[in-house]
Amino acid sequence: MPQERTTGASPGTVVTALLAGGAIALGVTLFLMALTAWLIAGGSMGEEWAGRAGMVGAALGCLVGGRYAIGSVRSRALLVGLGTAALFLLLWLGAGLLLPESGGGSGLVPLTVAALGGGAASGLLSAFHKKRRK
Repeated sequence: MPQERTTGASPGTVVTALLAGGAIALGVTLFLMALTAWLIAGGSMGEEWAGRAGMVGAALGCLVGGRYAIGSVRSRALLVGLGTAALFLLLWLGAGLLLPESGGGSGLVPLTVAALGGGAASGLLSAFHKKRRK
């Protein structure tokens, strides 16, 4: 009997990498938003930057989290990056549902575009990075 080759990562590895990437994306986003709030409170930044900080934080968070997840899985970079962004959005919505004073779904479309853009960018950047052969 010929032996079968497995070319992809196991489903457990993929799920673990996506969860870790989504958590990293959420952590980076919250850190950047807290940094922006601190700068606004200190007077170094204007209040008009508060809305933009969430979008930039989501994009950079999904970029960093997606790169981590892609490094763990090492296959199908674009799908893993977009999966990380989708998981980040689910975590963000879940945290928003826990807060009674949240604005509901206001600003959800720009946040979705920013997160998916960051996840896709991580996938595309990883797809062009080739391993060196020895």
